[in-house]
Amino acid sequence: MNKFYMYLLKYVIFAFLLLLTTIASAADKLRPVVIGLSAEFGVKNSIAAQSIEKGILVAMDEINAQGGVLGGRKLMLDARDDRGVPARGRDNFNEFSVIPDVVAVFSGRFSPVTIELAPMANQRKMLLLCPWSAADTITQYPYPNYIFRLSAKDTWAMEAMLDHARTRGFKRIALFLPNTAWGRSSEEAFLQYQKSAHDIHHVTFKYNWGETDFRQKIQEAVDSGLEAIVLVSNEAEGTLIIKQISELPSSKRLPIISHWGITGGDFVKMTEGTLPLVDLTVVQTFTFNNAKSNKAKAVAKGIERLFGENVKQLHAQVGFAHAYDLTHMLALAINKAGSTDRTAVRTAMEQLATYKGLVREYDHPFTKTDHEALDRRQLFMGRFDEFGNVRKIGE
Repeated sequence: MNKFYMYLLKYVIFAFLLLLTTIASAADKLRPVVIGLSAEFGVKNSIAAQSIEKGILVAMDEINAQGGVLGGRKLMLDARDDRGVPARGRDNFNEFSVIPDVVAVFSGRFSPVTIELAPMANQRKMLLLCPWSAADTITQYPYPNYIFRLSAKDTWAMEAMLDHARTRGFKRIALFLPNTAWGRSSEEAFLQYQKSAHDIHHVTFKYNWGETDFRQKIQEAVDSGLEAIVLVSNEAEGTLIIKQISELPSSKRLPIISHWGITGGDFVKMTEGTLPLVDLTVVQTFTFNNAKSNKAKAVAKGIERLFGENVKQLHAQVGFAHAYDLTHMLALAINKAGSTDRTAVRTAMEQLATYKGLVREYDHPFTKTDHEALDRRQLFMGRFDEFGNVRKIGE
């Protein structure tokens, strides 16, 4: 073969390899960016995971309609059920961490699961985004920290609940707590509050998840002259407590001031008509009932378009709103990082400037030393409306 044909062959091979590289590069630019979600889809009567998923999907739909991230890559969700079991959550997180296209993982609402995932996130350098779990310790890791939360903390929730109790003149409290990390976190928050509010006294009543008869504990609280119940509970146990309090004479029914776990299900439906018989207030960070902004109206239309339901039918609204805002923040961080490299995106999350979200307008939501996007000011007390959602007291 003469030199001309040798040069021609080399040129053809080079051109072919260049074409393959160009095709691979183009394919890479079109490959979806994946967000993982490990949440309690399989827990009976719980709809919190589904609400978190909807929040992510509505935000994704908006982002993808505007061209996605990184100049054209679409966002895609990979949602997996952990049934609220820490071991299942760990398995899901392990699987997500070895998939190159997964840039971050959302957790569900149960603090015991998220607490287990947090050290794994830092070990594997995988972003863990928390739209519900409230245990204080979840984000308390040194730099570089891969855990970012947009939710309440138990300390803030307890402050809001006890401030509300004092406003109503309740100073002798029955503290109902689950024997879980969430219960321990809430108890610590209560004790911290007492250090500066010496007029608050309490008796603690601990219960196990799955417990069904609370009558003896309720009666002990009544007989002890306690004035109100501060309840830390999910909807399963909370439903039974409401029903069993409603069995008492009206003068014996202690008011209940509740953490937001009970909003993880359709609580009005689950209590089967007994809720109006009990004085119940619940702490929240967001409700569409008092969200009148143009963004809230646009998001409500997105919910109806994607899922065929009116926003009044959407329960566990804090999970939706928190996940919605976190997804938009993640997209901003990916674009700021200029890649899906997890470490680069983590750094970009700490450098976000402003974002006008659904829950609030954020100004530098995260820093190197503070991975909490919300603060105490977002918390308020509310009551359930006829649709099963929370309406802020006074509105």
